[in-house]
Amino acid sequence: MIEFNSRQAIEQRHAAIRQYLGRRQLYPFQIETEPSNDLGLLVVIPCFDESDLNRTLGSLARCDAPGRDVEIIVVINGPEGMNETARENNLAVLRQITEWGSVSPARLPEWLRLFGLWYEDLPIRHAGVGMARKLGMDEAVGRIGQTHKADGLIVCLDADCEVDPNYLSQIDKEFSMHRDCPGVSIYFEHPPPRGEASALMEAIVDYELHLRCYVAGQRFANFPYAFHTVGSAMACRGASYAEQGGMNRRKAGEDFYFIQKLVALGGYRALNSATVYPAARLSDRVPFGTGPAMKSSLNADEVLSTFSPDIFLELRAFCTLVFEEPPSQVAKQVKDLPAALAEFLQNQNFSERLIEIEDNVSDPANFRKRVFRWFNAFRFLKFAQFASREHHAKIPVGIAATQIANIAGIPGGQDCGNNTELLSTFRRWDRHAG
Repeated sequence: MIEFNSRQAIEQRHAAIRQYLGRRQLYPFQIETEPSNDLGLLVVIPCFDESDLNRTLGSLARCDAPGRDVEIIVVINGPEGMNETARENNLAVLRQITEWGSVSPARLPEWLRLFGLWYEDLPIRHAGVGMARKLGMDEAVGRIGQTHKADGLIVCLDADCEVDPNYLSQIDKEFSMHRDCPGVSIYFEHPPPRGEASALMEAIVDYELHLRCYVAGQRFANFPYAFHTVGSAMACRGASYAEQGGMNRRKAGEDFYFIQKLVALGGYRALNSATVYPAARLSDRVPFGTGPAMKSSLNADEVLSTFSPDIFLELRAFCTLVFEEPPSQVAKQVKDLPAALAEFLQNQNFSERLIEIEDNVSDPANFRKRVFRWFNAFRFLKFAQFASREHHAKIPVGIAATQIANIAGIPGGQDCGNNTELLSTFRRWDRHAG
């Protein structure tokens, strides 16, 4: 194993970053200031039509010093033909960034720098949160590539978030302790909406409970991709970012697809010792996610439904087969899997893929790794959607959470009287189960 800071390892990281930027960089970099020799963390914040960034910047400025220098890169962006209100809000944020950097005495600690990138009139086809994250993360990895060891971390946050004071220091500590870790999902909690009606509070409770049920069910099944995929609560090594082809330009779900690539490398972790607090608010900026889910829930005036626990029981049967049986037996026993999964795998030509995998691996460990590169987080989501349509209808999130707590052995899950109590129970379990 190559030592993390050996000359060879450092050269490999530099080479990966240069190669990535040579192929994937879309626009010239905007930051002219040279990075410090101690630069270790770069926080990337996409920002579109936000009128106030002070709360987020203040939260980062109050963080404990991580022991390495930090840069905040705010990507102020907008599509071609954006309305005047959005543009004025973008300009207001740009002024705030300038003020944060120029106030005397400085509002930022010595180890923290702040930069604003301005991308106006992005092509409508690609303009969105994925594109904004990519532009900021590309700029970040370019700056990491200028440092001596090229071992910096890219941290993703959103413009409506606050963080714990230990946020930066715990991220740095996690990667320092686990040198084989390419990335982490950071623990998050939606705080109660400020001064909002109870209906909005119920909506965010149900939505977060749905997210936690989804990951809890996968964890119960021993699925390798059992991690939260929240764009405002993730971080990765700069070199890993480059080696995996960087961020995609999806207008929603960019976080899901990006994290999936990092998990497939092995060593991906849940960082539960610090917390991100994404704002609970209505939004229609992206096709799906927190804002649209809450808006849909309120408009429909219906109880949020989620995947049946039966889907995770079937997933567990699949994971047990792959992990516990010899490769030669997996193909023979696929037909004996539960009905929904057996039908789905047949539709996906899994038997043919198994033959291909068996012909190209030499040991059981590589066989399992290849199987789960195929049956990855995206394919499981496709299965869950298929099974919900054809076999196991979705059920109210509170009922699903109680049932998942029962089968997964989540303490206290059977004793909750409402969804708020269930969410608190799942949060406690999530905090300690990662």
